[in-house]
Amino acid sequence: MLGLRTQEGERFERFFELVQKEAKKQDSVFFMDAGDGRDFETATMEGEDLTGFLIPASQADAFHSRFQADSDFPHNTPEWADFFRFATWKQDGDKITIQFTG
Repeated sequence: MLGLRTQEGERFERFFELVQKEAKKQDSVFFMDAGDGRDFETATMEGEDLTGFLIPASQADAFHSRFQADSDFPHNTPEWADFFRFATWKQDGDKITIQFTG
């Protein structure tokens, strides 16, 4: 799945689809660096707050190639530091929403 370095379970991928939908609203793609705790679980989904890089869609293909090939990227490449974001979830009833903060 675009934005992930590792294979994840179906329930997490449902959550990550929400993350990507929110990123798309900002004409961007979110590339997950790490889980940041504050886990949640529903009958169909599981997730947690995330850290990663919110990359403009116009730069996503170039970023993706390096992201998949180099496990230290983009931490070893300072020009991407401005794109680092937290993706935090919020639950309102049965609805999970995502907010990006930097």
